[in-house]
Amino acid sequence: MNKEDWTLDNIGELKKKRARLVRIVISGMLAFLGLTIIISQFIPIANSFFQGRLMEIRSSSIINPVPDSYKQYIQGEFAYYDPGEGYFQDLGEQARAQYLHDSPSQNQRDVVINKNYSQNMQLSIPSVNINKVNVSPNVESHEEEIYNQYLTSGLAHFKGTPLPGDNGNSFIYGHSAVTSFFDSHPDLPETIFTRLEDVDIGDTIEIFRDGEKLSYTARNKRIVEDDDFSIFQHNSNRETLTLMTCWPVGIGSKRLVVTAEINES
Repeated sequence: MNKEDWTLDNIGELKKKRARLVRIVISGMLAFLGLTIIISQFIPIANSFFQGRLMEIRSSSIINPVPDSYKQYIQGEFAYYDPGEGYFQDLGEQARAQYLHDSPSQNQRDVVINKNYSQNMQLSIPSVNINKVNVSPNVESHEEEIYNQYLTSGLAHFKGTPLPGDNGNSFIYGHSAVTSFFDSHPDLPETIFTRLEDVDIGDTIEIFRDGEKLSYTARNKRIVEDDDFSIFQHNSNRETLTLMTCWPVGIGSKRLVVTAEINES
């Protein structure tokens, strides 16, 4: 074989190698594209499946089935179970016992219970995208028709507990919604406390009242039984803010409670 023949053979072999390499690269790209398409279809299906399983697990945590009459609908969709006025009547009795009947402690001496205050406040929790949601003050929480009227526009301050900024333990509550409803209505004020589940210890909570901003830090987060009224207790030498919603979200066999302490300047 002369030098010219050897060179031609070499060039032909190089061309074959390049062709094989191109085929491998194209095959790899097509495989990656196919895998991407499969994953993009699989993730929504898997998410839907796990959300359904989560709802089943949450529902199974209810010891006593909740009557269908407790179901509440928003815009024609099932949103949450209402705990009923009986719960808030019991809660109100505990609030009165805490602030009216007990002997005042060092933590309670400067507590102000202003039942005549009527200016709307706002609440923000930046970490979970709750932004200046309306808080109605001094809501008569033992009357279902009354508190539900206020909760349609946001949150409610429990009448008989101090207002934010007045020392003691201010109590604010709101509805949460079942996941299927909240996913479609993530910013609805009536069920915005669904996001309370995602609050972490150390998160900042802000109250806007009378043109001023009060800043609090979340110090405690817990799940309590629906007959646990210790949530009204004020066990800190600082002013506290207690936020409550039903848990599992939208179902309400228990209560999710976040307690925050005011940040003193």
